[in-house]
Amino acid sequence: GKRVILVDDSIVRGTTSRQIVQLVREAGAKQVYFLSTCPPISHACFYGIDFPLKSELIAGEKSVEQIREYIGADHLLYNSIEELQQAIGLHGICMACLNGKYVVPVPKCDVEQIERSRTLERSQVQQTTLQ
Repeated sequence: GKRVILVDDSIVRGTTSRQIVQLVREAGAKQVYFLSTCPPISHACFYGIDFPLKSELIAGEKSVEQIREYIGADHLLYNSIEELQQAIGLHGICMACLNGKYVVPVPKCDVEQIERSRTLERSQVQQTTLQ
């Protein structure tokens, strides 16, 4: 019968957030507020990091309201980019995964090619794993 506030560093795909909200509800929470210290991660990182594709990022495909519904929270709040920069005390660092503004421009054709390549690689890994 309590109101619970959950704080997490980020919501990437939403699967963990959804499971945590469900566990808290099963424990009897009346309301669940979910707070993410990181703004919505809505763009892929193309700088050599093994990072989910935009299509695999929950904020790459859904609005904040749709994410709230998906994870099952009563309320969902994100820090803004400005609030994040203020909290960490750094400005001028790459925030491309949050705002889509890449430090080194990534041509659209390259983005599509990278996403196709990564999708193919991941499906090959999954097939190998299943065998």
